[in-house]
Amino acid sequence: MPDRPRLACIVADLRLARIAVQAAAAAGADAELWSPPDAAGDLGVGYWAALDRAVAGLSDTGPADLGPGDSGQASTVLDCGDAPGYALAALREGLRHLHVAGRADVRARLAAIAEEYGAALHPGPPPELDLRDRLDPAASCRFALGLPDTRD
Repeated sequence: MPDRPRLACIVADLRLARIAVQAAAAAGADAELWSPPDAAGDLGVGYWAALDRAVAGLSDTGPADLGPGDSGQASTVLDCGDAPGYALAALREGLRHLHVAGRADVRARLAAIAEEYGAALHPGPPPELDLRDRLDPAASCRFALGLPDTRD
């Protein structure tokens, strides 16, 4: 079976996450929602953990709430910058997908700890599609997924 299409983008709030998840569902794609760079320190681990739970609820609701298509999977990736302490806090909060920059030996140790939690470190760089600076984030998602423009 071929790999599912994937929409990888940066979001900072539930509104943008919902837009991305809906676009991915319409395309039968998976959504990988990255936090902004260094978001663990800027937005906070607790904020991202709450957003992660909300996104999990979006993908659990199924196509009826998300629109046509196969809802696929939605996951979030928290960017912890080069601060291993934020990564450890994120693991304790139940986050399972993290990005950590910095020294290779520190990342290797964090990867081993993450594995103990059933989590994984994602290599960089973050996706190029940043929905925070788009005038029409839904159109940007549709374009990235190769969907037709639905505007009048």
